[in-house]
Amino acid sequence: MAQEQSPLEELVAILAATETLQADVEQLILSQDGREIQELQAELVMQKPDRLYWHVTEPYEELMLGDGITLWYYEPDLEQVSIREFPDDIENNPILLLNDDLQAIADAYEVSMGYVDDEVRQYVLLPLTPSSSYERFSMTFAGNDLLQMQFESSVGQLTSFSFSNIVNNQAVDAGLFQFDIPAGIEIIDSRDAESP
Repeated sequence: MAQEQSPLEELVAILAATETLQADVEQLILSQDGREIQELQAELVMQKPDRLYWHVTEPYEELMLGDGITLWYYEPDLEQVSIREFPDDIENNPILLLNDDLQAIADAYEVSMGYVDDEVRQYVLLPLTPSSSYERFSMTFAGNDLLQMQFESSVGQLTSFSFSNIVNNQAVDAGLFQFDIPAGIEIIDSRDAESP
C-alpha cells in the first residue's frame, strides 16, 4: 500500500510540475482592519529556478525583472531604474516558493493543507523562524494551476495575488528577464552596497 504524502510533499510535487508560469495577476493589499490600500493589475512570467518578469499595467506602469543574479525595478513615470542583487532567501522572497526545493521549504516553513472544494486545495505555510517578514503564506491550486497566493505580514497587512489566464510550461524567451536601460534615466545601483 502506497504511503500518503505529507502536505509538504504534495506541495513540492505540484510545484515540481511547473517549469514556467505565465499569468495575468490582480494584486490586492489590505490593511490590518481590512481596508483596501492598493490594487494592481500585472502580467507575470516566471521560469525556474529564479527568473522573474513582473509588469504592472494598472493603475501605473512598473517593471520588475530578475535573472537570478540581478533585480531591476523600472518606474517609467519617474524615469528611474533601481538595481540590486536578486534576493535568494526563501523566507523573505516568497516568489522563490514557486521553485520546488523540498529541503528549503521544509527548513523555512511548517506546511498544512485543506480543501476549498473537491478540486481546489489550499496550502498554508507558517515560517519556522521569527525573522521572516511574513507571518503566514497560503497557496491555492486547482490541479497544478496556481489560483491564488496570499501573504500576511507581521503587522497584519494582507497581500493577495489572484491568477488568471494561466499558462504552465510554455517556452519563454530568455531575453524577457534582461533589462536594457533606456538612455537618459536615473540609475540607482545598490549592488555594491549590499555586498559583505
